[in-house]
Amino acid sequence: MNTELKILLRKGSFFILPIIAWVCIVIVVDPFNYFNLSKVISQQSKENSAQKLNSLLYNSINFKNHPTNSVIIGDSRIRRLPIQQLKKLTGDDYYTLHSNAAKLNEIIDLFWLTNQYSELENVIIGINFNLYNEYAYANRVADVQEMLRNPFIYIFNWNIAETVYLSLKNEFFGILKNTRPNKEKFWRHTITTVAANHYSKYRHPDKILKRLKEVGEYCLENNINLNLIIVPHHKEFHDRLIDFNLEEEEIQFKEEVRSIGRVIDFDFPNSITNCKHCFSDPIHTTDSISMIMVNNLFSDSLVVGKLLQ
Repeated sequence: MNTELKILLRKGSFFILPIIAWVCIVIVVDPFNYFNLSKVISQQSKENSAQKLNSLLYNSINFKNHPTNSVIIGDSRIRRLPIQQLKKLTGDDYYTLHSNAAKLNEIIDLFWLTNQYSELENVIIGINFNLYNEYAYANRVADVQEMLRNPFIYIFNWNIAETVYLSLKNEFFGILKNTRPNKEKFWRHTITTVAANHYSKYRHPDKILKRLKEVGEYCLENNINLNLIIVPHHKEFHDRLIDFNLEEEEIQFKEEVRSIGRVIDFDFPNSITNCKHCFSDPIHTTDSISMIMVNNLFSDSLVVGKLLQ
């Protein structure tokens, strides 16, 4: 081997070896269980890094690895729906595929994503009027699908690198407890700033409605039980839509979605929406209320929710 070739190989290895080392680190740590091969890092360490940093990617990969015929899809407001109670009531194993701050178009995308990996039988979708808005749009599921198709996108993604670091930190230095924000201060922030962000700019989501109808038609044709839950908001948050003159638009929303599937409405004046202790913040119910919602969903007689007909 001549000298020039040796020098070239030596220089090439200088660049290639770190890349190989990084590939090995990602496969071993695997914070999102993409390869699902290594058990070096505990599941708890991964959940407290990967799931918190990117719940959409974490839950999508987890569903792909462990698909179920029954699924709950939505944003963080459906995260607490008790799947153990659903198992008792229906006999079916549900998986909760939630994404923090998911938009309605992303929830629809997640329905079709789950349909790729499972022969669906039961689907529960969490929905609300504040998602039913053309301006409430994001496209993160497309990125997830690209990553699922191409492992190199996963390995060389900056967010994955950050999560590898956090997973290792959690594993070897312990998981730090999150400091909880002042509840009253966060409550006021949600009522004022968050509600204004949701309601101040509105346009009827024609394309989203069309896509929702396609989901409903597909479920009907394929004997998939589709339930939509209009999740409750505390009265203070709900009434903010009145400040932006959206009462008629909310009525129209409920009229339009009731034809998609079986719709149970919890977001109207009732014992839940008038109870501040029923919420951890104005748009997220407590575990006990989530239990009530599930029991209502599969009860012959509704105690709190209304069946939209």
